[in-house]
Amino acid sequence: MKILGLLLTSPKHFKSHQTISSRYFQTLVTSTWLKNQLGGASANSNLRVLDASWQSNGQGYEQLYKQAHIPRAVYFDLYKCCTGTKEIPLNLPDPECWTTYIQSLGVSSDTHVVVYDGQNMRLALRTWWLFRLFGHENVSVLDGGLIKWAEDGYEITVEEPSVEKPGNFKCKLNKFLMRTFEDIQKNVKTQEEQVVDVRDTKAFEGNVPDSVETTPESRNGHIPGSLNIPYQFFFNEDMTFKSKEVIQDLFEDAGVDLSKPIVSSCFLGLTGCAINLTTHLMGKTDTALYYGSWNEWRLRAKDNECETGHPRMKG
Repeated sequence: MKILGLLLTSPKHFKSHQTISSRYFQTLVTSTWLKNQLGGASANSNLRVLDASWQSNGQGYEQLYKQAHIPRAVYFDLYKCCTGTKEIPLNLPDPECWTTYIQSLGVSSDTHVVVYDGQNMRLALRTWWLFRLFGHENVSVLDGGLIKWAEDGYEITVEEPSVEKPGNFKCKLNKFLMRTFEDIQKNVKTQEEQVVDVRDTKAFEGNVPDSVETTPESRNGHIPGSLNIPYQFFFNEDMTFKSKEVIQDLFEDAGVDLSKPIVSSCFLGLTGCAINLTTHLMGKTDTALYYGSWNEWRLRAKDNECETGHPRMKG
C-alpha cells in the first residue's frame, strides 16, 4: 500500500489502409499483456521494458525507479546524451552517444521495447517517439503506465535486473518525424502542415503564461494557425488512452484533418507526443514533432509570429 500510495502521488502520406486494431497492438500494450509476457516459462526473452520516470531535480533513478518499478524493467534516462539549451532544455540526444547508451540497456535491432513511466505518461510518450525517430519501430507504450499496472494488482519490485550483454541497436535518423524552428517558421507562411498544440487552452490562447519562468523576451499565446487539443483530453482517469471513437471526435472538434500532414507541439516537446501516438494508432505514422515547441518559439519568434485568442479552424 505504501508503494501504491507513492505511485498515486507521484514524408506526408495518410496510410488509411492500416486499421486501429493492428496499430493498437503495436503501439499500446496493456498491463495484462505485459504481465503475460514477463511471466514464468513463457516469458518473452526478446522483450526489454524501460522505466522512463523522471524528476526535475535529476533524481528520477534514485527517487522513483529505485523505490518501485515493474519486474525486469531497467531505468531509462531521457536526458542521457542530451545537451540542453535555454530554448530547448530537452534537446535531441547525440546519435553516437545514444546508440551506445541504448546498446548498454540490452536493446538490439529486433528487441521489442516497452516503455512506461510512473507519472502522467508524457515521459513514456517522448521515449516512444525518440525510439521511432532513431529508427526503432518495434516500440510500445504501456497504457496507463506504472500506476495502472499497480492498480491492476501486479507485482512491484525494487530489485534491479542486470543486463547480461549489450545489444546491437543501430541508430538511423528518421528526419521526417521531427520539425525545427526554421521548419515551423516556413509553415507559418505556407500552412501546409497542421500544427496541433496540446497545452492548456488558457495558455494556448495567451490568457495566462505557462507555469514556468518567464523572461522579458518570452511571449504568450501560440504559433499562428495552430490548433489546440489539451493533453488531458486524451486520457481516462487512470491515464489509459480514451477510445478510438472519442479520440477521433477530439481531432474533428479541433478542426484537425487526419488526411493532411500534422505536426505536434506543446511546451517542451513532451506532451505533444500524445498527438504522434494517437495518430499512429489510427494508421497515420508520419506525424512529426516540433521538438523545440512553444518554449523555443516564444523565445525566438518575432512578435508577428505569435497569436493569442481562439485557434483558427481549418476548413
